[in-house]
Amino acid sequence: MASRYYLVFWSRRSTATVVPAATAAQARTRARGRHKAGYGTLLSARHANEADSRLIRKGVWVQRRKDGSSPQFGSAAARTAARRQRSRYRHWL
Repeated sequence: MASRYYLVFWSRRSTATVVPAATAAQARTRARGRHKAGYGTLLSARHANEADSRLIRKGVWVQRRKDGSSPQFGSAAARTAARRQRSRYRHWL
């Protein structure tokens, strides 16, 4: 069986933690082991979609927002806007 990946979102992080797991409960448990100071509480664990899974297997940093959208798969303007927003809040990340 191919590896299944979950994206685990934190309350005080704009990026998700990627964990290989069979179930969402297992993903939450594994993510708690990677919890660091400043991450906040664990909000949700969502199954990575096929496009994200391909990126993960290639070793590419996956960007996925809490609302489910992705700056990697949008238009050039959307990616530029996302980059600008990240730069604006980089000191907090």
